[in-house]
Amino acid sequence: MNTSTKLSVSATTTREKILDAAIVVLADRGYSAAGVQEIINKSQTSKGSFYFHFPSKEKMVSALVDQLSLKLVSKVQKAMQQQPTPIDRLTIGIEVLLNSFSRQRKIAQILVLNVMGHGQSLDRKFLPLWQRFADLIQTELDTAVQENQIPPLDSSLAAQIWLGALHQVIVKWLVVGEPNRLTEATPALQEILLRGIGANITKFPKYV
Repeated sequence: MNTSTKLSVSATTTREKILDAAIVVLADRGYSAAGVQEIINKSQTSKGSFYFHFPSKEKMVSALVDQLSLKLVSKVQKAMQQQPTPIDRLTIGIEVLLNSFSRQRKIAQILVLNVMGHGQSLDRKFLPLWQRFADLIQTELDTAVQENQIPPLDSSLAAQIWLGALHQVIVKWLVVGEPNRLTEATPALQEILLRGIGANITKFPKYV
């Protein structure tokens, strides 16, 4: 490994250490109370290293949201692609999303609760995340209509309704701890959302 490669690997490692520490601090304290120095201390890096990678706390959080969002969307997409029908893909998407947040509560706090509402530029970072999920849902709804799994509907509006329901369930879990485990809501949520689009769920007993 040559010198430039070593420096590149070292820089990447430092950047990841900072972002990993930021997950913990942001989840515990929220955006406003999360201090750069606390993130530096937890990551065991330096102020110089922090500002080398990120010009400001806002830029660091923006990069973190990008990274977490892409990983989450990729995970959901991969699971959906392995399913045979639109209804199967939609229901497994719900399951994987709730499972992911249930196992990584701190990430859920960042992507759903602790960072939104702290400035327009930051809020805009969340639009692509939820739009990707809306697009995934809408695509499968349209395919389900084409394959006569559900009756014709406004797939764009339905996708937004699904996102709203998912978001509300996750927020309630984060704020008041209900349900005790987020995944406890999965079966009922799947059934309600499937019935809402007119799916004949008796053909998919594992989702009832």
